[in-house]
Amino acid sequence: MMLRRHAFFFCAVTAGVLAATAAGEPERWPAGHDYEGLPAGKGPIAVYAADAAHPLNRLHALLFFATRTPTEIGATLPAERRRAGSDDAEFYKGKWAFLNRRGAEIAADRDTRRFGGDVRTSPAELWTEGEAAEARAILATLATPEAAAKLVPGPLARLSLQWDLLQVWWRFERSGRTDDATLAAMARAIRALGQERAVFAALPSGIEALEAATRVASRDRREPRATRGLLGGADSPWVEMDRAPAALFSAQRSLVSARVFVKSTDRATVEALVAQVPLRAAAGKLVEVPRETETVLLLAMMGVTGGLEPVATPVASELRVRMAVAADVLDPAGDTSTRDGWNQWVWLFSREAALAGAGDGPLRFVRDTSQSLFLEYGSPKHTTYYAQCALCHRATNAGNQTPSGVNVLGLNSKPAVLADPTKRWRDAEAQMAPVIAKLRTRLAGAKD
Repeated sequence: MMLRRHAFFFCAVTAGVLAATAAGEPERWPAGHDYEGLPAGKGPIAVYAADAAHPLNRLHALLFFATRTPTEIGATLPAERRRAGSDDAEFYKGKWAFLNRRGAEIAADRDTRRFGGDVRTSPAELWTEGEAAEARAILATLATPEAAAKLVPGPLARLSLQWDLLQVWWRFERSGRTDDATLAAMARAIRALGQERAVFAALPSGIEALEAATRVASRDRREPRATRGLLGGADSPWVEMDRAPAALFSAQRSLVSARVFVKSTDRATVEALVAQVPLRAAAGKLVEVPRETETVLLLAMMGVTGGLEPVATPVASELRVRMAVAADVLDPAGDTSTRDGWNQWVWLFSREAALAGAGDGPLRFVRDTSQSLFLEYGSPKHTTYYAQCALCHRATNAGNQTPSGVNVLGLNSKPAVLADPTKRWRDAEAQMAPVIAKLRTRLAGAKD
């Protein structure tokens, strides 16, 4: 059964139901498919307008669809598991998450795939001359604030498109392989889509809608699980953490602000864990994380004002929820996301849902068996979410640096209970300095 155009869904992948393009064709491959979660078509899809052929949807397709040959192929992919011929007991041993093909084992005719869609991270590496020309033609209609406001109605849509452009423009700038005219056109559109800080601040995070629409009780990694009261401040069961800067989620690299939360039996338990970290670290020991402890990584979009000032917005681009559901023991038959006691639930910002105003909210559930091209970890790697997340968050065979794979309570994290959530936003805005400096330079040298 197909969902109607723009329909938002939290458990479509779980039910094996595909999102649909405006033409009625499947948008993503369903659960159990060899390419689960990858785009089923080439795009464009209906994300910024109901008509998939709308210029803004064509622009999104240029920005967020790409045919790539990965440099690494994860061993957890269904086809890889069949090729290896090993059962779970043989496969899930030691550092199973690191198993992959790479180098001479990669064959373009076998391993090239279409990646992207309505996803968190663009797979685009470089446009052809034809693609760049098409992008410039569309971007010319977004070159002024007046034109952008007319073509992209609504502050959330303008932020979303600006963030999409910013992400690809920054990658193209750093690679040095894109022509100046295209980079200038992208920069002009980014500036034209800018909004005042107060407008950004008033946008909904998407977390409240998620919590209102999704049950929290499920411990099954295949079923959607949401937080409750995540952004409730001092009245929340979730304790927000400060920590030493993590390069992976620095805003100059990721273009998001990153907030970390921990929840256990009560706030006092979490605060006690945090207080124990330096004491135990001095003795070379780790804190003990109680079972049922949950952690959250909340990533939110960075925006840019018309005056080229960076703003940490409340709009969630991604929510990662993890929970200790079993002992820290590697168990191939345990059926947890990490195979050693932790389950995870990932939610991604959906442009289709957020901008169409349909459904229960702007975040869509992504099963841990879904696939993606993971670029932010150093190389274009095609693998599953559960394998990629287990690289950093497995509870066993992890070098004895983090307790139960909870990095924020690790030996080098210097965790502290954070009373002021705006600190993390201010940190992200400061980290954007290189991005903004390059944007200003590009615009200063651009020919209108």
